[in-house]
Amino acid sequence: MTGKNIIELKNISKSYVRDTNVIENLNLEIKKGEFVTLLGPSGCGKTTILRMIGGFEEQSGGEIYLNGKEISQVLPHKRPINTVFQKYALFPFMNVYKNIAFGLKMQKLAKEEIDKKVKKVLEIVDLEGFENREISTLSGGQQQRVAIARAVVNEPEILLLDEPLGALDYKMRREMQLELKQMHDELGITFLYVTHDQEEALTMSDKIAVMSDGKILQMDTPENIYKKPNNIFVADFIGESNIFNGFVTGGNKVNFCDREFDYLENLPVGTKIDAIIRPEHVKIVDEKTGEKTGKNQMKGKVISCVFKGTYHEVTILIDDKVELFFQSLQKQEEGKEITIVIEEKHIHLIPYDMSKNHFDAYINDELKVQHGDIIHDIDILKLFPDASYSKGQLKNKKGKSINPAGMQVSLYFDAMDAKLSDDKEEGIVTGNIVSIIYKGDHYSYTVRTETDEDYYVDDEWLWNIDDYVSLIIPEDKIHFELKNANK
Repeated sequence: MTGKNIIELKNISKSYVRDTNVIENLNLEIKKGEFVTLLGPSGCGKTTILRMIGGFEEQSGGEIYLNGKEISQVLPHKRPINTVFQKYALFPFMNVYKNIAFGLKMQKLAKEEIDKKVKKVLEIVDLEGFENREISTLSGGQQQRVAIARAVVNEPEILLLDEPLGALDYKMRREMQLELKQMHDELGITFLYVTHDQEEALTMSDKIAVMSDGKILQMDTPENIYKKPNNIFVADFIGESNIFNGFVTGGNKVNFCDREFDYLENLPVGTKIDAIIRPEHVKIVDEKTGEKTGKNQMKGKVISCVFKGTYHEVTILIDDKVELFFQSLQKQEEGKEITIVIEEKHIHLIPYDMSKNHFDAYINDELKVQHGDIIHDIDILKLFPDASYSKGQLKNKKGKSINPAGMQVSLYFDAMDAKLSDDKEEGIVTGNIVSIIYKGDHYSYTVRTETDEDYYVDDEWLWNIDDYVSLIIPEDKIHFELKNANK
């Protein structure tokens, strides 16, 4: 690695429909020689980024730099970038040699030089002796190698790979993951890889950019992405996690599952958190030789034990309400009560995003708080505690009239105080569920409205992605605060 950026995306946005951004204000830096993976669910924008870098799509805003030079207006074939797609796009009427040599012939290179380059790249992809084979006679993995060979034979500075292993079976994918990583090390060029497969990303990458809804939520090394996710989407999407609501009680102590645990991080007392526990970090306390009581221990009843090949996935119920799952080499009998322990170093805390369910509103001409089409009929004196209100007039403590119409208000509600309903008339707002995360004894939902506002709701009942629901939020659970009291 040279430490020099080869690709820079600055404030990139992309819109296919008016006023609807697939990607908005995205920034990305990739260093020369890195293997970087864009990882995320379908529709998150990762392939769109790849296509913009390759020149196949034009961004709606922002700049794309290659080696410090802006390339937005550079045609795709003029960029030192090649792309490998999921559908290999090989020429079926050409043999392996001709497929690989096609781009070199277009450059009108001498036959001797073409032969030399094709031979070298065939060695890299482990297809020596396949020059005269017809494409139709090759396996999926071999065709993929030909596609990669054709892409790298022109010696591009950057290789873009758009889910290139998606059409292969599981065993072949795993083999190709290792081969791609080896090719990257041997070629020394920059790889930008797109996938929704976390195993691929963790296996091959120098860095992973986890994406959702057109945003990069975290970009870091595979180890840090797995061990230190910075939000619950990353924790839930990468691997498997137990996630619990909690709060910091003091020093290096945190409360979740109605118990206090020691942990190694240091957050301010009272901080609301999500505690992340990976299943491989939960251990069973031996009732004969281990401590009967001790720090970071919990008792639970086994409610399921599923054999996964190399381990059993065990789920226990704590206090008859909270579920926790972990991995065990031995089978655990259903109904058995066991004690588990979680070491301090394996408790990772993510401070709760306090910006959730905060919305901007204003006081309308009828002295009610309005947020979009939603009108909250609140006691106006809650926003002006030192004022008085009578006969339609609001006056400050000095008796001077106040006209609050147009003043900005911030409103907030806690996710735990809202509920979901399938009765569209019952709630104050409606939308589709776009995200579900299980938190031990309830589900955390993201509901997106038609105006692209996200509401966050904790509900004990299981709903499905794309369900159209309404949100029930009691007015006495909504908090209002005047933003410009001195207006």
